[in-house]
Amino acid sequence: MTADAYLVLRCDAADDSDAGIDGDCVAEGTWPVRFEPHTHRELRRLLKVHRGWRRTRDGRDICPDHSTPKENR
Repeated sequence: MTADAYLVLRCDAADDSDAGIDGDCVAEGTWPVRFEPHTHRELRRLLKVHRGWRRTRDGRDICPDHSTPKENR
């Protein structure tokens, strides 16, 4: 029996809704590829190009819901 591992990114943006346990957004970004030989860097590239995720200069991953300014939502 073999086990697969899939990469997942969680949004690091603060969220005021009740969905977040610790006040953070609960969005997760995944891509249907196996772990080997893909890296989190490749996952971030795929999510940025195809789903609108972005990475901030301070290293946080932000989902599309939080990557646009509030007036444009």
